[in-house]
Amino acid sequence: MRWIRPIQISSLLCLVLPLFMATAGASSLRGDEPAYVEGEVLVRFHADRSKRQSDNMLSSRGLTIGRDYAWLSARSGRRQCLVRHAARTTAALIADLSRDPAVETVEPNYLRVPLTAVFPSDARFGELWGLHNSGQTVNGVSGTADADIDFPEAWAMARPDAAQVVIGIIDTGVDYSHPDLAGNMWTNPGETPNNASDDDGNGFIDDTYGYDFAGDNGASPDSDPMDIDTSPGHGTHVAGTAAAVRDGDGVAGVNYKARIMALKASASGTTLPTAYTLAAIEYATMMKNRGVNIVALNGSYGGPGFSVLEQAAIVTAGQAGIIFVAAAGNDTADNDPTATYPANYNAANIISVAATGPNDTLAGFSNFGATTVDLAAPGDGILSTIPTHVSTSASVVSPTTTYASQGLQFAGRTAGISATVYDCGLGYPSNFPPQVNGNIALIERGTLFFTEKAQNAMAAGAAAAIIYNHSPGLINGTLQAPGNWLPAVELSQADGQHLLAQGNVQVTVTHVLDPNDAYMFLGGTSMAAPHVAGAVSFIAMNYPLESVAQRINRILSNVDPVGALSGKVASGGRLNIARATDTDGDTLPDWWELQSAASLGAMTASTDTDHDGALDGDEFLAGTDAADENSNLALDAPAAPESGSVVVRWSSASNRIYRLMRTTDLTVPFGAIVSNVPATPPMNTYTDATAAAASRIFYRIELE
Repeated sequence: MRWIRPIQISSLLCLVLPLFMATAGASSLRGDEPAYVEGEVLVRFHADRSKRQSDNMLSSRGLTIGRDYAWLSARSGRRQCLVRHAARTTAALIADLSRDPAVETVEPNYLRVPLTAVFPSDARFGELWGLHNSGQTVNGVSGTADADIDFPEAWAMARPDAAQVVIGIIDTGVDYSHPDLAGNMWTNPGETPNNASDDDGNGFIDDTYGYDFAGDNGASPDSDPMDIDTSPGHGTHVAGTAAAVRDGDGVAGVNYKARIMALKASASGTTLPTAYTLAAIEYATMMKNRGVNIVALNGSYGGPGFSVLEQAAIVTAGQAGIIFVAAAGNDTADNDPTATYPANYNAANIISVAATGPNDTLAGFSNFGATTVDLAAPGDGILSTIPTHVSTSASVVSPTTTYASQGLQFAGRTAGISATVYDCGLGYPSNFPPQVNGNIALIERGTLFFTEKAQNAMAAGAAAAIIYNHSPGLINGTLQAPGNWLPAVELSQADGQHLLAQGNVQVTVTHVLDPNDAYMFLGGTSMAAPHVAGAVSFIAMNYPLESVAQRINRILSNVDPVGALSGKVASGGRLNIARATDTDGDTLPDWWELQSAASLGAMTASTDTDHDGALDGDEFLAGTDAADENSNLALDAPAAPESGSVVVRWSSASNRIYRLMRTTDLTVPFGAIVSNVPATPPMNTYTDATAAAASRIFYRIELE
C-alpha cells in the first residue's frame, strides 16, 4: 500500500510532493505516513471556477467524479468533490492536479480505522460502571467507587420538558432493529419510508434513519445504514453507549432520551475513507440547517492523515451548532507531537477524548495529550449493544433428533415453524418440488451463493430453509445484507445427510434473538467518545440556548480532577455530567436556578426563596415554582360528597410520581393509601372511598 503526505496548493505556488513507500499496518493504520484509497483524491477548486469549468478540466484528464459535495460546496463557495481514475495512482493524480491553476486543494482519500482495542464479553446496568461505579466487580475487574460520570445524579437534575436532541453516529452503521436502540432511532420527519422518493427534497431517497454513504461490501451507497459489521458491530456499540433506550432491559445510554442518526461511513467495518466521513458530516450539517436538532457528531475513528476538506467540514458543522466528539486513538501515544485525525484538527467545536478504566486510571491503550486531548471518559471494559444479526440462536428438531444448528447471518427470525421437510438439492429453481410451498426446504451447500439458495427457496414458497454443509462442521454462512429473508438455518454435513435419510418428516425450525448475546464488553477510545457525545446531548437538552463554545466549556470546566490524568489531558480530569449540570455544586441544576432566580448563587437546596415553607430543593423535586409562594406541593381542602367519600386534590407537575398518605390520629404515623400515582398536570384528583367510616381524617402528599 502507498502512503502519502497531503499538501495545500495555492494558485501562485506548486509544490513537489514527496512520495513514501511502506506496508500497511496490522490492527492500526497509524504510522509515519497515512493510508489512503489508491486512485482517488479529494479536490477543492478555487472560488472563481464554475462547475462547468471544473467538469471540463476533469473530463479532459479522463477523471470521473465519485461524489460531489454539493451542500458543502455551496456553503464554502468552492466546489469540492471526490475524483477517481482507474489506471492512475493517487500520487500521480495529486502531482497532476496540483499543477492546475483551477485547483486550490488536492489530497488523498485517507483511511481511518474504528478505534476499538479489546474484545471481552458479558452483560446490563449494574455492569455499566462508567455510568455508576460503586466499586462493583464488572467483567472480572473491581472498580473504585465514584470513578464514573455521575449518571444517576445528573438525571435527577434533568429538565423534564426538554426538546428532542439528536446524536449523529459516524461509523459502521447502526442496528436500528436492536431492542435497546429501535425506540431511540431518529426518523426523518419529511421522508416516507421505502417509497423510492426523495420526499423532503434533500437529495437523498428514503433516508429514514440516516444514510449509508459507503455501501455494503462493494455495493453502491443507499438509504439503509444497517450495521452489518460482525466484529462485532462497532457503530451499534457506540450508539448504545451514547443513547440506548432506558426500558428496564439491557443497557441504558448516557442520554437515553436522545435520538440516534445513523451515518454509515464504512463498507466493511475495517476502514472509514475520508470521502465517506466527509459525506456524513455534510449530510448531518445540512439536516441541522434544515431544522433537525443535531447537537453532536460522534467520530470513534482515526488515522494520521490530515485532510483539509474534512477539517473544513467539521468547522462548518460547528458553525451550524454541532459539536464533534473525536476518539483520541488507541496507540498509547502522545497526540501532542504525533497527531491523529480527526481528534487533532484545529477546530473549536472538537472535543478529543481519552479513555479511563474503572479505577480512574488512563487505559493502557489510550492516547493522551496535555494540550491536544481535552478530557477522558470511561472506555475500558464498556458494555453496550451489538447487532442482533450476530446474536441469534437456532435449532432444528425432528421427531427423533435435535440437531446442532445456527442461523445464517441476516436470516429471518421465527419462534418455531413446524412443517414437512423436502429435499431441494443444491437449491436451483428446478430443484424445488411443488410440495415445498408452505413447508421447509432442505438444501445442500455448493455451486450457488447462500443468497441465491434463499431467494430460490422463497420463490418456491418455502416457509424456512435448512442448508447443510458439503464438508464437516458448520458453515458460518451469511445472506450478505439485511432484507426480508425467510428463516434460514444451517446444519453440519453429517446432520444434513442424517435428516435427508429420514425422508419427508415433520421438523421444527427456530431462529431467535439471543438477548444474552445482544451485548458485549469492548474497550477503546471509541467507547470513551460516545460517553462524551451523550453528555453533550444531555447538556444541550438541559441548556438549549447555549452556544457550542458554552457547552464545551461547561463540560471541560467541570470534570472530576483525576491525579492519573494530570499532564495527560488538557482538563486534567474525567467526564462528570452531574458537575456540568450543576456547576455551583448545590444539588440544584443551573437551568432551574437561572429559571427561578435569574442567577446562580441566589438559592441553594436549603434556602426558601419565596418563604412559603418549602425549601428550594424540595420545590425543584416537586416541580413547583420556588419564586412563587402560592406554588408548592400541598393539598387543596378536601371535598366530602354526600356519598361519604373524600375527594383529595393537589397541584402536580410533569414526570412526577406521588404517594397519598392518611391517618385518623396524628399521634400515629401516616400510612399510604395509594402509591405510584403518575402526575396529571396541572391537577391530580383522588377519591378516598373508604373515608366514610372515620370521624376525622388527615392527609399528606409526598413525592415518590
